[in-house]
Amino acid sequence: MILTPKLNNVCSVLLLFLVSDYVLADSLQSEVIQKSLVSYIESNANELVRMHDILVDDRKDNSQTDELDLQILFHEFLISDLSNKKQKKKFSALCISKSDIAEKSTAYRAELFALLSACYGFSAESNFFKAASHGIKSGKMMERAVEADDGNPFVYLIKGIGDYTRPAFAGASKKNAKENLLITLNLLNQTDNKDSLMEAIAHFHLGNIAHLEKDNSLSLEYLERSLNYAPQYKRASDLKKKIGP
Repeated sequence: MILTPKLNNVCSVLLLFLVSDYVLADSLQSEVIQKSLVSYIESNANELVRMHDILVDDRKDNSQTDELDLQILFHEFLISDLSNKKQKKKFSALCISKSDIAEKSTAYRAELFALLSACYGFSAESNFFKAASHGIKSGKMMERAVEADDGNPFVYLIKGIGDYTRPAFAGASKKNAKENLLITLNLLNQTDNKDSLMEAIAHFHLGNIAHLEKDNSLSLEYLERSLNYAPQYKRASDLKKKIGP
């Protein structure tokens, strides 16, 4: 999932997923998620690794593992996105090794398959010898995500981002990306409980695509909308500054 300019975009999607109403209601889990979110915003991969290791240790002594497994997978995904090639390869492999969680899940099936799709994408990016096979598996995981819930805006958000951040040889398409990101926004507009982070992330990626297509005026419009939803969104702010007034 290579992007120019260099932005670890898919990670921001996880930010959304972690705080979304789709997943977590328990206050203790929300506390864990918020800590990981702060570390993500600060691009503090070392802290995420530390938190990940604590969760792994907790899982050894906890028979109720569903939520812990989910949180561990989230951290592996975040770390993969923030890391250099060596660590990305390690943590994307850990993430992929939990594919059975998605198979067994009922509550989080679509979201987990979408996350696994992205993890396979990270693996393809960081491992030349698995680039083709894991690129294909990334697509298969996304198909499973859509099959599980074809009205889930999170799935289309991941799909849209993957459409333009994957390498060209794997079928990158800005056109498809824009279509799926607009589907995301349309689905969000059909719900009463709008998710401001999802809105922010979708608008950011539409803005980034516009920037890559040299339409900086349109890019700034999308980035302004993104920052209206989430003023703390560092990547949207950084890209806006890069484009200039």
